[in-house]
Amino acid sequence: MTLSPRRLSRTMIAVTAAAAPVVTLAPAVQAAPSTPQLPQQPLLPNAPTTPVTTPRILPTPAPTSTVTMRVDAAAGVNVRSGPSTSYGVVGGYRQGAQLTGTLTSNNWLKIGQNRFVAAWNLTRVSGGGGGGEQPDPAPSGVTQWMEASIGNVRSGPGLGHPVVTTMRKGTRVQGSWTSNGWLNIGGGKYISGTILTGSDPGGGGGGGSQPTPSPTRVTQWMDAAIGNVRSGPGLGHPVVTTMRQGTQVQGTWTSNGWLDIGGGKYISRTILTGSDPGGGGGEQPAPSPSQVTRWVSASAANVRSGPSTSYSIVGSKTRGTRVTGTLTGNGWLKMSGSQYMAESVLTASAPGGASPGPAPAPAPAPAPAPSQLRQQILTTAAKYIGTPYKYGGNTPQEGFDCSGYTKYVFAEVGLTIPRTAAMQQAATTPVSSPQPGDLVFFGSPAYHVGIYAGDGMMYDTGRPGVPTAYRAIFSGVSGYGRVSGVG
Repeated sequence: MTLSPRRLSRTMIAVTAAAAPVVTLAPAVQAAPSTPQLPQQPLLPNAPTTPVTTPRILPTPAPTSTVTMRVDAAAGVNVRSGPSTSYGVVGGYRQGAQLTGTLTSNNWLKIGQNRFVAAWNLTRVSGGGGGGEQPDPAPSGVTQWMEASIGNVRSGPGLGHPVVTTMRKGTRVQGSWTSNGWLNIGGGKYISGTILTGSDPGGGGGGGSQPTPSPTRVTQWMDAAIGNVRSGPGLGHPVVTTMRQGTQVQGTWTSNGWLDIGGGKYISRTILTGSDPGGGGGEQPAPSPSQVTRWVSASAANVRSGPSTSYSIVGSKTRGTRVTGTLTGNGWLKMSGSQYMAESVLTASAPGGASPGPAPAPAPAPAPAPSQLRQQILTTAAKYIGTPYKYGGNTPQEGFDCSGYTKYVFAEVGLTIPRTAAMQQAATTPVSSPQPGDLVFFGSPAYHVGIYAGDGMMYDTGRPGVPTAYRAIFSGVSGYGRVSGVG
């Protein structure tokens, strides 16, 4: 026989009541012999009559003291919006940054509203007192050194801010880290932590902000066969003169790698070297500033205030007018301090008839050549007008330099000449009365070569930014040479 739950409960009540000081007996219920006996339990006295209240759960007390900790992780630490890695990253600190805040129960350092850093990446510097959030160290709390050869200093903590100066490798700086890993060195200047190091890398940077390169005067040599000198530190500035290989110059480096040699003249460091490469040197204006004489070939030609069509018109001259002046680096005739004419409206010889009339400017086609081969040379040379200049270039596809252009033209008509201007000069027969199709040389040994087209004109490739062209021969001609096989 099995007791029902109700009868078993009544039995338990009866047993408990029998043990109480004041008892009220209830009829005992005899269990069937086959029913298992309940385990014997010690009998407890009655609970006190005072009602037991539900335990009150106290909240974890808010932290009342702050600690200062230092970032030890070499890779830095992330700042998250909550005290676990499941929260999003809202910032970061580099190694060495000191942070002040309160520790949470799961070992995160709260450094501000919704800003937490894992404390296992930190080392305690001090504890207690102070109070308040301190997400960044004091301005003088971090010492770093410039690790890049040339490092930018910007006006704000990000690459979108402009560069205000630069520093050389080894420059020592002090400041405070921003939340995105830039060092605030004061005065509205910031340096990315990616180009800084915690130990001196050497390099002689010295203290404080340094323009890059140093303003100390340096000595350099022209490394290119013919190098441009510009009016400002960039390719957007006009060419004011040129220099031959081996020219020695002195000046100070600008922050973008141009050598300021004074007098409003700048040379790119890409065409300079720190040791003499040979080549004779000497400043070689291109063209030479020697006086030249030209005649106006257009029916009416503008006179401008500067050497390009972007300058304003200050006058005009009619066909046949004789003008003198010096040629600028881009082929304009400078007649005075503020009067320039384009070479496209000038000719090296009087056009015939000085009276004004509707006569078009001469076409770039050469005058009739005295032989079929010479005409073929000139026609081939004219075919490549407009091909860009490229130092060391040998084909129309990659571009030409001066001797690469002449070698290519002569090869196309079946004649072989050496590669460089000096070698071409040495391989040709000097002539005092050149004919169209001969070579015209500048310098001895030659540093420039073109194809003589007659009437004071030539085909040549001049320099970077000036493509292959048909233009007037400028001053500095050292002689003419005739290629073997040209009658």
